[in-house]
Formats: sequence, structure tokens, C-alpha cells
Amino acid sequence: MTFGRLVWKDLLRNPLRLALTVLAGGVGVMAFIFLRTVVDLFYSSAESAQADRLFTRAKASITGDLPLSYQTRISAVPGVDDITFYGFFGGRYGESQRDFFGSAFVDPPSFMRVFDELVVPPQQVAAFQEDPCGALIGKDLAKRYGWKPGDRVTLKGTIYPGEWSFTVRGIYDVRTGTLDTSSLFFGFRCLNEKLPEDRKDRVGAFMIRVEDPSRSAAVASAVDAMFANSPYPTRTESERAATLGFISMLSAIITAVQVVATVILLIILLVIGNTLAMSVRERTRDLSTLRAMGFKSGRVVMLVLFESLAIGLASAGLGVLVAPPLIRGFVALVGSQMGGLPAEFMRGSTLVLGALAAVGVALLAGAIPALRAIRIPVAEGLRKVA
Repeated sequence: MTFGRLVWKDLLRNPLRLALTVLAGGVGVMAFIFLRTVVDLFYSSAESAQADRLFTRAKASITGDLPLSYQTRISAVPGVDDITFYGFFGGRYGESQRDFFGSAFVDPPSFMRVFDELVVPPQQVAAFQEDPCGALIGKDLAKRYGWKPGDRVTLKGTIYPGEWSFTVRGIYDVRTGTLDTSSLFFGFRCLNEKLPEDRKDRVGAFMIRVEDPSRSAAVASAVDAMFANSPYPTRTESERAATLGFISMLSAIITAVQVVATVILLIILLVIGNTLAMSVRERTRDLSTLRAMGFKSGRVVMLVLFESLAIGLASAGLGVLVAPPLIRGFVALVGSQMGGLPAEFMRGSTLVLGALAAVGVALLAGAIPALRAIRIPVAEGLRKVA
């Protein structure tokens, strides 16, 4: 009998136990991939941040606002190529939490220049810029509500109380970058003209495009130094640093997800280790017989480890096969309730990591039973079971 056939027969000694072990391992791999994908989703926007864009906000708080007049002064700083501004609106389409999505006011002309990764038909760009209360919506948001250019959309303001109506003038897609396709942008003028005097001409932040990304730090320092002694000092950082700052506010949740993912690997380790330990204990006589026939200890260890490897590969294959449709189903089910999630955000590297983790843990789980198999003296092994 060949070595491979010997491994195969030992694996099928208890088919039900083998099937349950592979199933448990597969569920663990699937859960691991799912949780890692959630963590990847948090960091995906930071990884796609543009190197030539800076983010200027109020130094006191990320929720503070800044005078619109800063725009002219910042644009005069050497190294600044272009500048735009925006502010979080916080509108809600209905009463349900599901009807909440990202909404912000922008300066349409400069917004389209600085965020040139937006893909919008030219005639829709022109309509958006000409209509003070025109709105530009992401393709996923348009698909979610069936909106199209010309439709009227009324949002209930949370930061700016009241009902605000906009006309959809364009639908955008993105080539890359930090923007999603589930948001609504409208012109600042539409909001600013209706605000009381004490709230007029205030914006949430400025986005700066620098001429040379290698001089971003110098430009950021120059901007902050300009307003250091003003009533509204600023904090300027790269788009990536700003995005990571947002993510850091959710660090407790991300850490909890990572801990759970690690615990799942530990559970896989215990499940496979328990199965192999029982298998080795039941085959003490067989393994002792092999050693009595001349099998070296290393070969017996390899026999157990190959069984462990086979279980790990089967678990990895099952988990990798089931995880993608499960995650797509999850996105379709709850994506709209979370402000919209991209349909395809799972990485191939996450699948590979899940598979490698399953195989590594399986081999680790098989190490102790393998060593135990060769530590029992041959005569004792034959007498103990016979």
C-alpha cells in the first residue's frame, strides 16, 4: 500500500467525524474571511486616498466649521494648485434609519475639478453647475431609489432643520479614490441663501490639491501657520491621514472584530486538534504496528501531519467556496441600511489569507498528536490496545 493510500484510508476510518470536522473548519474559515473583509472595508478608503490632496478642518474638532473666507487665503499659499470645500448635511429621505445616506453641500465647479475621479456625462455636469439646488447622486443611490435626472428629492435636515428639496441633475460613478457611489451632493448656494445670518458662509472643511505631492507637508504647515492665531485655527493633513483619523474613531469596533477573527482561528485549531487526537488514540495499535514493521518515527509523524493537512485543505476549500456568495448576500441584505456598501469589496488576498490560516492552523493542530504517536513505546502500544 502506498503512503498516499494509507493516509486516505486513515482519513476515512470515521467518515462522519471527518465530515463534521471539515464542516466545522469550513464554517470557521468562512467566518474568518467575513470578519477580515469587514476590517478591509474600513481601511479601503484610506488605501485609495489621493497623494496630492490635503484636508483642512477646524483644529478644535472634526465637527467644527470654518469661515468660507479662508478659501481665498488658502488658495494664495505657494504650492496650492486648486481648492474646494464641502460640509456634511446629514439629510434623511424618510423616517426610517434605512433612509439615511451621505449628503453634503459642495461648490460644484471646484468640486468637480478637485475630485476629478468622478465620472459624470458632460451635459449632466453642466446641469449640476447651473442649478443652485441641483443634486449629483451616486449610481448606487440612484439604483436604490430608482432616481434619475430631473427627479425631485426632498430631504429632512438634521444639522440644518427643515425640508430641503433638490433636483437630480446628474449621476456619478468613481474611477478610484475615497468617494463612494451612495452619496448625494448639492450646491452650497442652495443652502447658504436660506440660512440665518449667524450660520451663513460657514463650511465643514477644505480639500486642497497641491502642485507637488512631495511638498504636501510644507503646504500643510503653511496653511495651519496662517490661521494659528485666528479665532478658528486649522489642522491640515493628507487625505490618507484624515481618512485614518475618521477610522480611528471606530478603533474599538475594529479591534473587537480582529479579536473575534483570531478566536475563530483558535476554535479551528481546537476542533481539528481534538479530531486528530482521537484518531491517533484509536490507531495506537496500527501506528505501533507500522513502527514494528520498520516505519521510522519521521514517517509516522508525516502520516499524521498529512491527515491534518488534508483536513485543513478541505476546510479551506469549503470556506473559500462559500464565503463570497455569503458576503454578497450580506451586502445585498444590509448594505442599504449601512448607507450603501460596494457590491464587490472582498479581496482575493483575504481569501488566500483565510486558506493559508486554515492550513497553518491544521498543521499546528496535528503536531501534538503526531509527536504523541511516536513517544509511545512500540511494545506498550501493541499491548495497550490489543
